[in-house]
Amino acid sequence: MIRSMTGYGKATASVGRKKVTIEITSLNNRFLEISLRLPKNFAEYEGQIREAITDMVSRGKLNVFLTYDDKDVTAESLVLNQNVADLYFKMFKDLKNRYKLSGQLAVSDFVGLPDLFSVITPETLNENDVKRLIGAVRRAVRSLNRARQKEGGALSADMLKRIGKINQSVSRIKRLRGRSLTRYKDRLNDVVDRLRKSGTAIGDNDETRLRLNMELGVLVDKADITEECVRLISHCDAFKAAIRAKGDSGKRLNFTLQEMNREANTIGSKSSIYEISAEVIKIREEIEKLREQVQNIE
Repeated sequence: MIRSMTGYGKATASVGRKKVTIEITSLNNRFLEISLRLPKNFAEYEGQIREAITDMVSRGKLNVFLTYDDKDVTAESLVLNQNVADLYFKMFKDLKNRYKLSGQLAVSDFVGLPDLFSVITPETLNENDVKRLIGAVRRAVRSLNRARQKEGGALSADMLKRIGKINQSVSRIKRLRGRSLTRYKDRLNDVVDRLRKSGTAIGDNDETRLRLNMELGVLVDKADITEECVRLISHCDAFKAAIRAKGDSGKRLNFTLQEMNREANTIGSKSSIYEISAEVIKIREEIEKLREQVQNIE
C-alpha cells in the first residue's frame, strides 16, 4: 500500500545520563532530502543517523531534530576553569591595590562570574549508548512511516474513486464511438458532394468511386478511437495495481498518468461529436487531480 510523503514521527531513549528525543517531520520532495539538527556533541553520529533513515525512507524532505535533557549533572562533571579563576583573582588584587580598597577577597566575590565553571560531558558515547541512539532514530522513522501509511490509505481511496470515474467516462465514450464514426464519414461525404457541386473534377466511374471509398475508409479508420480506449483502460488497471503494490509507487504512478493523459488527448483530437469531447474533459480533470495527489506519494 502506498505511503504519503507528509507526516510526523517521534521517539525517545536514554543515552547515558541524557533523555534523547528524536522528532522527524516530512514534506513533499522529488528525492530524499534529510536536514539534521543535532547538538554539537552528537555531530559525529550524523552519518549513522542518516544511514538509519535512508534504509527506511526513499522520498521526501525530512527535517530531523535531536534534543536532550541532562538533569543529572554530578559534582564530578562540574569543574573549575582554573585559568579563568586566576585571571579574576589577579584582576581583583590589581583593583584593590590601584584604588587602595580595604577588605579581603572572599568566595562570594566570585559567585556569578561568567565562564568560571564548566560542565564536562563525555565527548563520545559508548557502544551501547550509540545503539540506543540509532534505535531511537529507527523508532522515530517507524512512527513517521505509520503516519505516512495512514495518510497514504486516504489518498489510495480517493485515487481509486477517481480511476473509477475515468473508467465510467471511457465506457460512455465506447458506446458513443459508432455515432462518432458515422458523423465523421457523413462529413467526409458532404465534402465530396460540395466539391462536385462546385465543379471540381471528380470522376464518377466505378474505379473512382472504389478509390474514393477506400480513401474514406482509411480516414475513418484513422478516426477510430477503439485502440485508445483499450489502452486507457489498461493504464487505469496498471494505476490501480501500482496503488496496491508494495514498495515505492510514486514514480510509477506518475508515469502511468502521463500515458493516460496521452491517450485522452488522442481521443479528444479524434472526436467528432460533443458528447465524447465532454467525456474527455472529465477524464482530463480527473487525471489532473490524480497528478496532484501523486506528487504527495513516496
